[in-house]
Amino acid sequence: MINFAVISHYKSVSEAKLSFGKENVIVGPNGVGKSNIVDALYFLRDAAREDLDYAVTKRHGIESVRQWSRTRSYNIGLELQFSSRSGSGNYKVSISSARGSFKVEEEYGEWTGKLELFGEDKIHSRSFSRTGEGRVKVISNFERINFPDQFPVGSSELFVSQISNKSASIASLFFSDLAEEITSFAAYAIYPNTIRTPQSVSNEDMLADSGSNLASIIKRMTSHSRRKNRESLVESLRAVLPIIDNIEIRSAGGFYVPVFRVKEPNGDLHDLNMSQISDGTLRMLGLLSAFYQPNAPLKIALEEPEQMIHPGLLPVLVDAARDYSLSSDRDNQLFLTTHSPNLLDLFDADDIIRAQFKDGVTVCGPILHRQKDLISRSLFSAGEIMIAEGFFDQ
Repeated sequence: MINFAVISHYKSVSEAKLSFGKENVIVGPNGVGKSNIVDALYFLRDAAREDLDYAVTKRHGIESVRQWSRTRSYNIGLELQFSSRSGSGNYKVSISSARGSFKVEEEYGEWTGKLELFGEDKIHSRSFSRTGEGRVKVISNFERINFPDQFPVGSSELFVSQISNKSASIASLFFSDLAEEITSFAAYAIYPNTIRTPQSVSNEDMLADSGSNLASIIKRMTSHSRRKNRESLVESLRAVLPIIDNIEIRSAGGFYVPVFRVKEPNGDLHDLNMSQISDGTLRMLGLLSAFYQPNAPLKIALEEPEQMIHPGLLPVLVDAARDYSLSSDRDNQLFLTTHSPNLLDLFDADDIIRAQFKDGVTVCGPILHRQKDLISRSLFSAGEIMIAEGFFDQ
C-alpha cells in the first residue's frame, strides 16, 4: 500500500506531498488536475511493468509529462513510501529531459521484510541506487549471497523495470515485494461500447484497463474456486437489474459475448444480449467486475465512476469498492477522482483529498480541519460543503 507520495513537476503538479489510506477520494472541479495525481502513480507502474520509454510515449512524449515552463527544464520527481504485511520500503526516481529526450538522474529503492530464501524466514534489509552512468549498486544484509559489484542499466532505463521483468537475476527475488507494490495497479476506464462489442478470447488473468477482456474474466469465474466472485458480482447487479439470474458467456465466431440470463416474475427464464442493456447497467457491470475479479491488483483507480450511473446506485458501487479495499487477507488500496457530492458523502472526511488549480499548477492535500469538523459533527455533509464553498487550501 502506498502510504505517502511526493510528486514533483509531473504534468500540472508542481509539488505535492500526499498521505494515502486504504480509500482515497480526490475531489475538485473539472480541469484542476485530479487525474494527474493518480497518473503520476500509474506512470511508475507503466515504467516498471513495461519500460520508461513506453510510459513516456503512452503520454505523448516527455514534454507532455514534465511540468511546462517557459524558462526552466524541470526534473520530474516521484517518491513513494510503501507498507504491506510482508514489509515496508520506498522508491525514488528523478528524470531530466532536453530536446525531447530524457535521462534518469537518480533512482533509489529499498525494502525491509522477510526474505524466504534457502529456508530462512528472517527480516532483511536491501536497497539499490544508481552509482553513476549506467550502473546500479545493490546492498543487502543477507550474507549468503554475494551480489555483483554493479548492475548495468541504460541512462533512459529504470532498474525497477529489470526487477519487475525478472531480468536482473537474483536482484529480482530480493526486490519482488517492492516491484509488486509498484506494478500491481490498474486504472480502469470502462465504457459501454467496449462491453457491447464481441470480445476476443484472452488468456490474461487480470481485467484490462478498458475492460476489453471482460468476457474472458467473467468466464473464468465459472470454476468452483472462483464461484464466490461471480455470485458477488451477480448479487450487486441485482440492485441495478432485479430480474438478473446469472451472467453467461457465449461463443460466437471465435469471440466471447456476455449475455444476461434473467428471470421474469412468473419464473420464465430468457436471455438479454448486450444491445438490450442500458449504458449505465453495462458500465456498472464493468466497474463491479473490476472489484470482484479473481486476480484483482493491489491498487485500483477509477476516474469519475459516477458517470452514467444513477446517484441512487452509487452505494452499490461503493459497497463493492469497500469489499475490495477492506479485504481481510490483502493490503488493497482504492483511488477515485470525482466531483459528485453523492459519491463524496459515502466516504469519510479523512479519505478526501482536495485538488484545485492555483497560480497555474495543481495544488492538493487534505481538506481543511474546519470542514472536517463540520462533517464529523454532522452539521454538513462533504457533498454539501463541496457545493456550498468547495474545498480549498485556506
